[in-house]
Amino acid sequence: MTQPDHPIPQPAKKPSRNRHFWRACGFLSPYKPQVVVAIVSAFLSGLIFTLGLSAMYPIAKTLADGETIHHWVETQVATYQDGEVPLQWRLAEGAIAYVPVRPLYTITFMFGIITVLAIGGSIFRFCHEYLSDKSAISAINDIRKTLYDHVLRMPLGYFGKHGTSDVTSRLVGDSQALQDGFKTVLGQAIAEPIKAGFALLLAAIIDWRLTLFIIIFAPAMAAVIKKFGTNVRRASRAALQTSSTMLGQIEGTLVGVRVVKSATAEEYENVRYGKIMDSLQRDQVKMARYEAFSTPTLETLGMLAIGCVLIVASYLIFEDKSLDKSGFLVLLACLVGIGESLRRVSKLNNVLQRSNAASSRLFELLDMPVETRRDRSGEGKPVTGFDRDIVFEGVCFQYPNTNHLAVDEVSLTVKKGQSVAIVGRNGSGKTTLLALLPRFYDPTRGRIVVDGLDIREASLAGLRQQIAIVTQDPVIFPGTIADNIAYGRTDIPRDRIEAAAKQAFAHEFIIQKPQGYDTSLDGLGGQLSGGQKQRLNIARAILRNSPILVLDEATSQVDAESEHLIQQAIERLMHERTTFVIAHRFSTILAADSIVVMEQGRIVGQGKHDELLRSCETYKQLYERQLVGSGG
Repeated sequence: MTQPDHPIPQPAKKPSRNRHFWRACGFLSPYKPQVVVAIVSAFLSGLIFTLGLSAMYPIAKTLADGETIHHWVETQVATYQDGEVPLQWRLAEGAIAYVPVRPLYTITFMFGIITVLAIGGSIFRFCHEYLSDKSAISAINDIRKTLYDHVLRMPLGYFGKHGTSDVTSRLVGDSQALQDGFKTVLGQAIAEPIKAGFALLLAAIIDWRLTLFIIIFAPAMAAVIKKFGTNVRRASRAALQTSSTMLGQIEGTLVGVRVVKSATAEEYENVRYGKIMDSLQRDQVKMARYEAFSTPTLETLGMLAIGCVLIVASYLIFEDKSLDKSGFLVLLACLVGIGESLRRVSKLNNVLQRSNAASSRLFELLDMPVETRRDRSGEGKPVTGFDRDIVFEGVCFQYPNTNHLAVDEVSLTVKKGQSVAIVGRNGSGKTTLLALLPRFYDPTRGRIVVDGLDIREASLAGLRQQIAIVTQDPVIFPGTIADNIAYGRTDIPRDRIEAAAKQAFAHEFIIQKPQGYDTSLDGLGGQLSGGQKQRLNIARAILRNSPILVLDEATSQVDAESEHLIQQAIERLMHERTTFVIAHRFSTILAADSIVVMEQGRIVGQGKHDELLRSCETYKQLYERQLVGSGG
């Protein structure tokens, strides 16, 4: 498997409250050009918005004060007769030359300018929102690809401990929450502060004293936003974790729906699901409460600010006579624009906190160690075939968070072409021992040697190419029947696929399907019986043509109708390859060259059937209690 195209951003040296989210923003780096264009568009949109507010001043001057803009500008310029006229008034004097003098025409003309500005602002706003969303969607697509690649390379032990529903939840739900955060940061989180900043600047130009009252309330609003944001982040993380549990419940119940129905456990599962949903509801309601409470709080602070501004403005207009009514009306419009931007920013912060909680869960996975693939670093020794033997030398293995060995001092030598049946009670370590051969786990102590090479020093990909595995539970992937047999390879001709299916006695039922080998299967293989699914898995192993074969209860799901034929295929495979068999069927075990008996992780017997019946009490008990009853 190739490395992901996008490097995983590393944690910032100085952690911040939203450090996980800002780390995730590293995935936006390939899209810097369109992000820059989006930010420039947001800047121009905010500037045009402010120019539109400025264009309202002549209209307000004409309507509120009954004074034309021409007379007002001339009056202001006249005050500088004894000195040099400032640049802004010289520019204003030049600009009003294009404005009609009559009040009706002045208002119509300025409205036309505002309309043109609105159209221009809409164009820039479209560019900003479109490019922002496009960048966010592209970055999340990269994150999902990187995370998926990383998950496939994680040790098998992670899935044994956490299951698959948690990973699914992070790939789907958490990444979607992060996408909302990206859209927020690149969208309104940029546009609204720019718009508010320009409006604040215009308000300061009109009257700095009134603007000061707006600034005084800013720290209080920021504190409120921060407080509610922290609570939303905590509640959001809890909700995401509960959503993961919910997915696990749904997945487990639907996969085992036959067991649920046969046990009449519908009500039992309803109760379990109801408890999970009640917990999820509590987390989501808590989050909604924080979000709902933040808006009224900020609006109350905004009303206090506006009230103070109105009182001071009344004094400046009616008592001090230093502020005209038209200027106050435009300043009030600026206040409305600033207040609306702050209201939206308060909502955006809640989205950001949800995204930060989601990104922390994503990076928990991305920071997990992956399998050692020495072939990637050039250190692994190539494995191109299997010629002599496989040796287990004092192999021990202990699962994490347990206090006993699952495999305890196992030493075993298997020559090329031999078939070895491994038997033992449930939990005796059979499956764990064979999981060490393809390095799904590494031994805690000891080593496994293939043709004199410690498999930990071998190329992992090269090692696994030498091993074909057929498990107890047949695995079907979405795709056609032919795709499932040739899984992972697109260069296999149809005749080889059909030949493998014939050897596995699957060809007959395949050609009876509506589209034959091109029949589409879902991820669960619901269109096939258990025996049919297992025969496809056996055909997959035949086509792989690996010199080492691992059969882990491979015949347990075979239906009675095809059991004899499948057994013939299994026995044929065992004689053609070096085979490890875990089985309870006596006929399969009897066909092996050697039988290994395991108990509590140790080998307690090894030899032929008759020999073990005489010398190994554990094997004798298994034979009498299980082997004969289940297959002999």
